[in-house]
Amino acid sequence: MQRNLRIIRILLSAVFLAAAVAYLAMWPDVHPMAKVTEKVQIIPSAITVTLGVTLVWLAITFLFGRVYCSTVCPVGTLQDVVIALRRRLRPGKKFRFQPARKVRYHILLIYAVCLIVGVVAVPMWLEPWNIMRNICAAVNPTAAQAQWIQLGVGTAVGVVAGIVSALLILICAVFTGRGFCNTVCPIGTALSIIEPHCIFHIEIDPDRCTGCLKCEEACPANCIKAVSRYVDNTRCVRCFDCLHVCGDDAIHYQPNRNRPATPLMRKAKT
Repeated sequence: MQRNLRIIRILLSAVFLAAAVAYLAMWPDVHPMAKVTEKVQIIPSAITVTLGVTLVWLAITFLFGRVYCSTVCPVGTLQDVVIALRRRLRPGKKFRFQPARKVRYHILLIYAVCLIVGVVAVPMWLEPWNIMRNICAAVNPTAAQAQWIQLGVGTAVGVVAGIVSALLILICAVFTGRGFCNTVCPIGTALSIIEPHCIFHIEIDPDRCTGCLKCEEACPANCIKAVSRYVDNTRCVRCFDCLHVCGDDAIHYQPNRNRPATPLMRKAKT
């Protein structure tokens, strides 16, 4: 049953990405449902609609973790597409555990200050929805024309910004997987602060795990250290790729924490 979570995640992310591209690159009125993609984004909804959507996402993150990053965020799904292509073209290239970088909190602070004081240039380059708008604007310049006018730049500059954004996301996904989400993206960092307190999380059963490293090699967030049976859930984007590749049924998405491996915790007889 848990392996079906990955299929559900892929279907949802594909629908939201297609709707976002249709809304931003083609025309806002392409379909009524396409408009939903902007309204369910955290920052755009908080600025233009209501804080209600943002509060809902905070509640969802508290319950299930960063499912926003794996389903609704178009930049996250775009990275997943690149990662899938990388796996097909370079099957020998595996992911490995990487420690968290504190620079993400500095970027979040800069982003928050710029958002409060109205320096829109920084959010335009860091916030996922704006990045996707820039990328789509390379195809349809009218998609971000209002934002470019606000910044005091012309259409040509906006198109270049979209191309640069696409290239940066592409390069980041190829070499770091979901590195953008866990190091640069301020939304991902903000949600990761809630993550340690969320109810459902990824856990490795130390009594079942054989140390095959498949989960670590499949994790695009580089947050699984198989040798220590450790998952850094603050960086886990809930892609559920680890559940899909584990052949020992040793990794689960669950509400409770696992005990340490039973044989290792027994006292030695004297």
